[in-house]
Amino acid sequence: MEKPQTTNIKQVIVTADLQGRETFESAGGQPLRLLGEVVPAMLRAEVLPSLGLPKGDIGVLLAGDFYTVPALDKRGGSGDVRPVWDAFAAEFDWVAGVAGNHDTFAGGANRPRFTGPIHFLDNDHVTIGGVAIAGLSGIPGNPRRPWRRTEDDYVETLGMLLCENPGITIMHEGPDAPVSGFRGSPRIREVFEQSTGENTLVVRGHSHWPEPFAELECGTQVLNVDARVVILTKNQA
Repeated sequence: MEKPQTTNIKQVIVTADLQGRETFESAGGQPLRLLGEVVPAMLRAEVLPSLGLPKGDIGVLLAGDFYTVPALDKRGGSGDVRPVWDAFAAEFDWVAGVAGNHDTFAGGANRPRFTGPIHFLDNDHVTIGGVAIAGLSGIPGNPRRPWRRTEDDYVETLGMLLCENPGITIMHEGPDAPVSGFRGSPRIREVFEQSTGENTLVVRGHSHWPEPFAELECGTQVLNVDARVVILTKNQA
């Protein structure tokens, strides 16, 4: 577990699966940057000021998969997403997140190391502003491939993370929501249903839902940010 970070959090930006690149117009003749590299500055300069939100620290939760091939001729492929993490950290007060199954990081390290207020999570926690944030990178799958665990290992690891009662759990893959008909993993959902701790807010990507929010029958709330950006604000009441 990382050292707790003290902050007066007012907003949290949550996103995943921004699998695209900037427009040719915005690139100005330069190589097209990843969409996740240009979104942070747009949020800071244009979106957030237009919302009239209270001033204070702004954090970011990243749920993985921020790479798109330069030719834009397919969705998928794997590549370095470190510039995306650095771009969010340059604009906002802190970043916490996990790797998706298409993400790599410069240097080829199994676990990337960042400097500054960036917290990469994979089977561990960080506490920011009094909120314990857990993270589990990757997806269930062939462990010989990057950012994959066997399904048994994945759900067992998740169960152990939930024993720490995190307020937020960031994942790339995540539970399904059968009442709403939303895609995901039934076995991951069962882990949350069987958890004896306090309900956690689950942040996930990987599979797109037509609506970003669902509540499981056990009361756990799931926020799906696949191909979208959600801004969470502190209740001022």
